[in-house]
Amino acid sequence: MSLYSSLKRWIPRSLQMRWESELRWLSYQLGYKGSQFKCPVCQANLRTFIQLGSGDLLCPACGSLPRNRRLWILLQEMIHPGIQILHFSPSRPLRRKLEKWQGISYTSSDYASEFPADKQLDITQIDEPDNTFDLIICFHVLEHISEDRKALSELYRILKPGGKCLIQTPFKSGEIYENASITSPSDRLKHFGQEDHVRIYSAEGLAKRARDAGFKVEILRFSDSRNNELGLKESEEVLVFKK
Repeated sequence: MSLYSSLKRWIPRSLQMRWESELRWLSYQLGYKGSQFKCPVCQANLRTFIQLGSGDLLCPACGSLPRNRRLWILLQEMIHPGIQILHFSPSRPLRRKLEKWQGISYTSSDYASEFPADKQLDITQIDEPDNTFDLIICFHVLEHISEDRKALSELYRILKPGGKCLIQTPFKSGEIYENASITSPSDRLKHFGQEDHVRIYSAEGLAKRARDAGFKVEILRFSDSRNNELGLKESEEVLVFKK
């Protein structure tokens, strides 16, 4: 159990979300400060990341996961003054950073109310005008959406010409695996890897569906050492949809 988890046991749940940043930073200062690793999101110097049961490496200082850190690195090259960003199901570490970024318009959305967000948008029927956003962030969302083709069409509609949409889901090789008759949480866990997932994409399969919706697609593939100092995944793919 991490020091942060231990601290949470003594604090009422109503206060945990409010004090999350402070609790994580205290946990970091007391038990994880070092020089071997560095989180690119919060810039904390770490003696180690926390390894979760999934194998993911959690930053003890801000709570970022490898996919959050990869996304943050990509965003440094894409964000410019005046950009309008829509972020679906934002991780708390990145939402906090982006909300403080001066000179940009940042809107967050979480349909299931699992994360603090500005709006509650249905990705299959997005209540936003056509051609509104320069950059859309949609990490680990589409694998939850039964009508993913409708969602892709909506993302294309609200993206400005020349805009980009950053997409990631769990990926596998080969074809997309989906079966509409698999509906129970236990069966979805067995077939798709999580109780609320409805399919497993391949990067190529998702790219084809995006092209069918009108997007141009670039597949970014990354390879990093398992023990790299930023705590990134050894192998990772991110799709960039362009309008």
